[in-house]
Amino acid sequence: MYRLLIVDDLPIIVDGLLELFEQTSHLPLEVMSAYSGEEALEVLSDHRIDIVVSDIKMPGIEGIELLREIKSQWPACKVIFLTGYNDFHYARSAITYGGFDYILKVESDEKIIQSVERAIEKIEEEQDQVQMIARAQSKMRLALPSLQKEFLWGLLQGKQVTEEELRQAFKEIDIPLDATMPVYLLMGRVDAWKEMFTMPDKALLTYALQNICDEYLSAQVRSFSVVFELSKIVWIIQPKASDELSGHTGGLDWMRAHRYTSGILDSVQETCKKLLRLSVSFLLGSEAIPWNSLSDRFHSIKYGLMQGHGLLHEVIMTDKDMQKADPTDKAESYHDGFFHARVQLLMTCLENNHREQFNKLFVELTAIWNDPDTPCERKSELYHSLSSVFLFYLYKYRDIRDQVNLQVDLDILFRYDDSASWPELVEYYWKIADCIFEWNAQRGLQLPTEVVNKVHRYIEEHIATDISLTALADYVGLNPSYLSRLYKQMTGIGLSKYVNDYKNVIAKDMLLNTSMKVNEIAAALGYNSALAFIRFFKKQNETTPQDFRTARSPAPGPHS
Repeated sequence: MYRLLIVDDLPIIVDGLLELFEQTSHLPLEVMSAYSGEEALEVLSDHRIDIVVSDIKMPGIEGIELLREIKSQWPACKVIFLTGYNDFHYARSAITYGGFDYILKVESDEKIIQSVERAIEKIEEEQDQVQMIARAQSKMRLALPSLQKEFLWGLLQGKQVTEEELRQAFKEIDIPLDATMPVYLLMGRVDAWKEMFTMPDKALLTYALQNICDEYLSAQVRSFSVVFELSKIVWIIQPKASDELSGHTGGLDWMRAHRYTSGILDSVQETCKKLLRLSVSFLLGSEAIPWNSLSDRFHSIKYGLMQGHGLLHEVIMTDKDMQKADPTDKAESYHDGFFHARVQLLMTCLENNHREQFNKLFVELTAIWNDPDTPCERKSELYHSLSSVFLFYLYKYRDIRDQVNLQVDLDILFRYDDSASWPELVEYYWKIADCIFEWNAQRGLQLPTEVVNKVHRYIEEHIATDISLTALADYVGLNPSYLSRLYKQMTGIGLSKYVNDYKNVIAKDMLLNTSMKVNEIAAALGYNSALAFIRFFKKQNETTPQDFRTARSPAPGPHS
């Protein structure tokens, strides 16, 4: 049984079509009617409608606007337009926005029935299970590259997951790697772009480099690659699966995989130079690493392509070559990527008020200040990096800067002299960090009433937008989770309930005290469609907006 909705502002048309379809017994139809676009939306909010036969020109919500609303809520619904306007513009608009058919009102009853029959056939075709599965798989295939890249990029940036989570993710998004085995990392780079190249040109050429290297690698190893910063690619590599393969990286399979990868890089360079006219460089990790070390090795290799021999063109090197380049700077050179990643993460901890992780990172970084064998230049580099982190944070948040300045002399952040020893600097930065975290903790306790008032003001001023918890948290300067807990603690209700209650009050006021149409009220309250607003209103009040307005409107006088 299919539900058919007839919509027209002329009762004679609606009633005539109702009679026509009730007499058409061969069609499995449940027929419903509406005498305006607004009334049709209310029917659609309560029922799944399969086919709509509607006038294209009506007072209030016209047919084209009604079509948009129907497609946003019931994409599979087939909309057939009837009109007395023999105008190509209307027909073209109807088809452009997803209309199923277009029939003039002067056409015969038989043609209208035939159009509904075709709509039913189309619905049955679309409901075929095999086709629906195929479409879902097709959409998944289209989305898969983005999902794969997003997940692996998170791992490269330090996201920690368990082996089981990794295995499950690889299975779900079809990444052909083993979550239980270590990996080699290979990084490639386009050395330089010609000035004539546009951004799409660069993206296409980088994609070509990725494909060329993928083709060479696939002959002997399994790999997965991610493009980043437009001109760089990282490959995660493992030996091909076999019964003999184990996690012991000193085994023959691992040695062969590394040797093969290293050996094909010359060929990749030559192919890129010949086919793409591009100069490319590579840096290959010399050792297989566990997945939880992926981010550290990624940043080390990335940094290796940004200094020393890595700055030259058409380079092929390993991270061991990078260390050998200057034996006196071995530790510094190898760990620079790790160091810079940790400094960035330290800033993230301050921003997100993660005290425990901050403490751990700070201890790791400042250990060199207590190490007599670490060169002074390295210690100075850490001083400047930490000073930059704290200065950026303090000048981003003026209130906290003023608070810290009362307890700590901030001049040391701008210049360092020998009057303070390195161990004393550790204490100095600990003191600043303590001030920041204590201030953040106190801020959560101070003036909660003011926070609630600011939240209410923001909601009132942005009622026409999609009000999210993240936007509210940014506005009041608090963590979203903390703001949600604080608000409920102070008011006794959740934030989402308050937003819904406030929107409901405004909606009732607009319905009773303005002449705004339902779709205009929906837009004023931030809803993407009138149908979504009708559903919200009915859930809040157990009645539709139109019924609410009608029931509370003053009855017309005897002479009106």
